[in-house]
Amino acid sequence: MNHKFQKTIYLILIICVIVTMIPASSAFASVGTFRTTGDVNLRSEPSTDATVITIVYNNSSVEVLNHDPAGWSRVQVGSSTGYIRSDFLKFPINNFAHFRTTDGVNMRSAASTDSRIIDTLITGTTVDVLEHNPAGWSKVRYDGSDGFIRSDFLVRGGNGGSSTTSSSSSSSGGTVLSTVNISRIINFRSGPSTDTDIIRQLSVGTIVEILENRADGWSKVRQNGTEGFIRSDLLTEPGSNQAVLILKTNGNVRLRKGPSTDHDMIELLPGGTNVEVVEQRSDGWSSVKYDGKDGFIRSDLLSASGSSSTTVIATLKTITGVNFRTGPSQTNSIIRVLPVNTSVDVFENLTNGWSRVRHNGTTGYIKSEYLGTGPRVVELVDWSEARNLVPTGVNLRVVDVRTGITFSLRGFAKSGHIDVEPPTVEDTNAILRSRNGVWAWAPRPVWVTVGDRTFAASLNGMPHDVSTISNNGMNGHLCLHFNNTVTNSKTYQRDLNNAVVEAYNAR
Repeated sequence: MNHKFQKTIYLILIICVIVTMIPASSAFASVGTFRTTGDVNLRSEPSTDATVITIVYNNSSVEVLNHDPAGWSRVQVGSSTGYIRSDFLKFPINNFAHFRTTDGVNMRSAASTDSRIIDTLITGTTVDVLEHNPAGWSKVRYDGSDGFIRSDFLVRGGNGGSSTTSSSSSSSGGTVLSTVNISRIINFRSGPSTDTDIIRQLSVGTIVEILENRADGWSKVRQNGTEGFIRSDLLTEPGSNQAVLILKTNGNVRLRKGPSTDHDMIELLPGGTNVEVVEQRSDGWSSVKYDGKDGFIRSDLLSASGSSSTTVIATLKTITGVNFRTGPSQTNSIIRVLPVNTSVDVFENLTNGWSRVRHNGTTGYIKSEYLGTGPRVVELVDWSEARNLVPTGVNLRVVDVRTGITFSLRGFAKSGHIDVEPPTVEDTNAILRSRNGVWAWAPRPVWVTVGDRTFAASLNGMPHDVSTISNNGMNGHLCLHFNNTVTNSKTYQRDLNNAVVEAYNAR
């Protein structure tokens, strides 16, 4: 036996000893037993291109070893170990977790928009999730009752139990220092900076709980169960409110440093933005406050936020389920959720895409695109027909059926479907909001409008491969599918077609 061969044998023996010494606990620990939400492929690697080990049928129990809710899970099925897409898995009933609602949402008796509404939950309500299917509905428990909520209206986190707020004590932000109300319109932000996202716009008299007064001039607060940040100098103690004049902008308006178009712009305010008027000047300009900033806006670009007009210009119907809000913005509070085909009296169509309407004696706001003479006419067309009807190179108006969120997509190639991209960062953000902030392959039912026709379709939500639009906040493209689209995976093709049918049935 030569020396080189002898060293090889010794090395192999050492490796074998080390392997036998590794305790069993060092292997993948089980996350828990999950169930499949449909027939799904168990693959050798976390990719749709990987080899299919076997087909795991609907409602089968699998042991999850590693779980990535936005991607793939490593699972044990019998004696086989492989990967299953996480959106085909749901929590077992004994692994409930605390989630909170991301918007006003109906809790229903069954996993369908046709089922009875048990309760309507406001934004920030904490629920116990008993079974969670990220691509569909979640079984939840709230206030002692079990029901179903669409999963895209839920996000992890919450205090448990059935209340949406805590009157005293501690949260992630600490002890409540005091409770104050607001004397002017204030932006409630996700972080301590004017560069962060606006969660919602708070109206005069809104009650907030102060959790922390920061050295940087911002306060961490909680409002209606949601934590965020408000500039400290915009908060006042209860009872110190003074009467203020609140007007709204008519279309996009420039907030300027002085009463002239020669002065620099401080900020561009979208139509329907509420501002506090300090002085209405004789030179045609108004001195205003907005989000802690002092500036000037042309007086003819402002109107009464309540609008004195009580003339009904039309009686229309909701063409889908829609949120009825206190103001002309998605940051305003939801008064109630109006089901499809609800009649409303229209007083005013604003330039920012909202309508001021009355329902059951209450005046509020609805996005104008959700109003018409009746439910939307949605067509179910096969891909063989749609490929000639849906153009590339132009912006398509798309509505996510489950959330009502609207965005644009632009197609650039056709094969068994259309390769599409959001043309702007705003469109990318809207798609993410409709998917609860998570990119995932799970198809979503959508409506696609081309000219005066609207088609049922489905959209996958995982950016991949090439892209043709830069600076849109997304690398890669998405795929837009129509009825009887063709893909390499029969299981995924079925899911795509099911989403198309869901979009058509929701018309």
